[in-house]
Amino acid sequence: MLKKLSLSFCVLLLVLFVGATQDLTAQTATLRGVLIDSVGMPIRSAIVQEGKNKQNFYLTNDKGGYILTLPADSTITVFFSHPNFSPRAFEIKLSENEIKTLDARLFKQIYHLKEVEISSDKTQKELRDKASTVFVKGEDLREIPVGYGEFTQQLVASGALGIASNNELSSDYSVRGGSFDENLVYVNNIEIYRPFIARAGQQEGLSFVNTNMVEAIEFSSGGWEAKYGDKLSSSLNIKYKRPVDFGGTLEASLLGGSLTLEGASKNKKHSAIIGARYKSTEYLLSTLQTQGEYKPRFGDVQSYLSFDISGKEKYGRTFIDAILSYGANRYSVFPSTRSTNFQTGEGINNLTIGFEGKEQLDYDTFQGGVKLIHTFNPSLTSNLIASAMITQERERSNLESGYRISDLQDLENGITGNVTEKGLGGEFQYSRNTLKGNVFIIENRNVYEHNQNWKSELGFQAKFEDIEDNLNEYKVKDSADYVISVEDQIQAVNHITSQRYSAYLQSSYLSNNELHRFTLGLRGTFWSINEELNVSPRLQYTFRPEWEKDIVFSFASGIYYQPPFYREMRRPDGTLNLDLKAQGSMHFIGGIDYNFEQWGRPFKLISEIYYKQMWNVVPYDVDNIRIRYSGENEAEAYAVGIDTRLSGEFIPGTQSWVGLSVMSTKEKVDGDPRGYIRRPTDQRVTFTMFFQDHLPNNPTMRMNLRFMYGSGLPFGPPNNPELRNSFSGGNDYMRLDVGFQKIIALNKQAENPSEEFLKNLSIGVEILNVLGNNNVISHTWVSTYDGTQYAVPNTLSQRFFNVKMILHL
Repeated sequence: MLKKLSLSFCVLLLVLFVGATQDLTAQTATLRGVLIDSVGMPIRSAIVQEGKNKQNFYLTNDKGGYILTLPADSTITVFFSHPNFSPRAFEIKLSENEIKTLDARLFKQIYHLKEVEISSDKTQKELRDKASTVFVKGEDLREIPVGYGEFTQQLVASGALGIASNNELSSDYSVRGGSFDENLVYVNNIEIYRPFIARAGQQEGLSFVNTNMVEAIEFSSGGWEAKYGDKLSSSLNIKYKRPVDFGGTLEASLLGGSLTLEGASKNKKHSAIIGARYKSTEYLLSTLQTQGEYKPRFGDVQSYLSFDISGKEKYGRTFIDAILSYGANRYSVFPSTRSTNFQTGEGINNLTIGFEGKEQLDYDTFQGGVKLIHTFNPSLTSNLIASAMITQERERSNLESGYRISDLQDLENGITGNVTEKGLGGEFQYSRNTLKGNVFIIENRNVYEHNQNWKSELGFQAKFEDIEDNLNEYKVKDSADYVISVEDQIQAVNHITSQRYSAYLQSSYLSNNELHRFTLGLRGTFWSINEELNVSPRLQYTFRPEWEKDIVFSFASGIYYQPPFYREMRRPDGTLNLDLKAQGSMHFIGGIDYNFEQWGRPFKLISEIYYKQMWNVVPYDVDNIRIRYSGENEAEAYAVGIDTRLSGEFIPGTQSWVGLSVMSTKEKVDGDPRGYIRRPTDQRVTFTMFFQDHLPNNPTMRMNLRFMYGSGLPFGPPNNPELRNSFSGGNDYMRLDVGFQKIIALNKQAENPSEEFLKNLSIGVEILNVLGNNNVISHTWVSTYDGTQYAVPNTLSQRFFNVKMILHL
């Protein structure tokens, strides 16, 4: 009897199982299609997923195709996502056994907007939980119209918090009241330097960073982690691409051109990307006030090589990476004349200058590094890095000039010719300066993951510096009363060698409920010249409350030291202060990160308030891009402000943003009875905007707009401490750049996109400084017969049209 019951029960289970299986099979449907980008190119390796069911997904193939089985007769949300594009979601209801085709289009994204979280939840949260830090993809920087594609100008326009630049000709930028020398710059964790002796933005040439090689950037405007080095204002870590397929970019414009090629071995274990750039701003410099024969020639070659040496049939355990760069920059000008009208309280005046002579600046720089990366086990990864910077720079000038100041007659705003001569004078400028610099670094960085929520990092660095500087320069002025004076005379030969040592330890912990993240760190530095040891504790904390709204609160604080480098040590007379101490700063930063939807599209609001207290400050003055330090620890300073940025899809499928910063930074110099005065970088208000649009139903026709405004910086007459930074007004920076672009897809009929050689061609026109604003970068001080001094503004480039072609291989 029991045997019969058992047999009947088994048969019943079998019947029920078969019936359930047949019923389940009968209640499904099929969704298929192709995923493409804004110009119709297929998107490979994108994720197509059924709602929150992470078990049911499909990775698109080389042609962008996908096929997904879905439950029938119910409303399903299908997510489309890729790390380089803004995700999209569609609600779909399919009938039983229905086969539906859905082709979707994804658009580029600028920031990690939390519209959906699919396979990269942990990565997205880690990125977002870093206080006072912004992450931007390299390919999105390249959309910003900045003429030649200068990385710094693209970074400033990216909406990074607290960053400002008032000179489109330079790679300089200021962060929350600091100078450029207070900013850390890394490429793949290798520290980068810039030329030392350039005086003006047009002399700088190419910045180190090649935007076409950039995969992503991580920018912190304060309160950064202990693993990053020893500066006062900001940390920028740029990650170069590690390609997996052949590709390339050929660019040509009125300002120069570039070629970038990339590829990987058949087994994807080895990769290389190499870029060559050439820049000639002769056309742009012709819009400056001073007319003459400009001959700027700048070029460089860079490469990033990566070799997976893990062994046969093994991947990702051991890598050797190498970054190599050589830049050759030549700048010469034979100025002829300059005529500038300027406004004073007495009316409109004119300064006319005639020149005879030449300025020449040459510098050659090699920078590079080799990195060994080894993963001992899933928890421990170690990096051994060796890098070097070698620079040779030379400046020569023999330049004679004579000037005349006249007032002009203004008849109902119709300016007539010279009416009254108010002053005559002349100047002879001589320089024979050379600088040789060698910096060698060896360091070790280690990461240990205790568990999924706890990670520790430890590192050591030794840096060896050798700087040789030969200075020989002076100015002879024939003033309005015909008394000869010699000014800014410097004759010095400086040679300094030193060693710097640093170490850090930090640990990050994420609570089990993922609401709290702490990062605690400690950093120490020692310099052999002044034998000073500095210890810097640092803290970052983020809190993600369990609210309906997607909000993250952050706080960061720490002590940051900047041991003196050669530029800070050099006094105005050329002598060195070997007893100079490290400048110090304490950061306090509180912020909010809010993701939300408006009009059915994703947006992000980031806002931070900050306060920085600084001690052992070395005061400096800025003339164009040249920073002249006092060479003494003779001041204390502070900076306080608020930064806000709103980004999102103002136009569906495109990313745009606006940013507003309000700041005050002042310093109190020993012996100055005025107390706290404005610092040279005290830009009270900064506003940036980037806006993208395209023709309806035709995203191959695009428009990009960049607008920047910065309130005026303080200034004062040279060599006059009593009036240092006393004046302001008339030097606000405002600039509007607009770019128009047509993208033409090539080889549309190719069977396999990976086999295409030519992908697309972009043809564009850029209108730079659309409003024709006379943006002031510095002032020329001249005297009249009665001894009155006038500050005549030196302005930057005028309205400029650029034509650009980009071919993607």
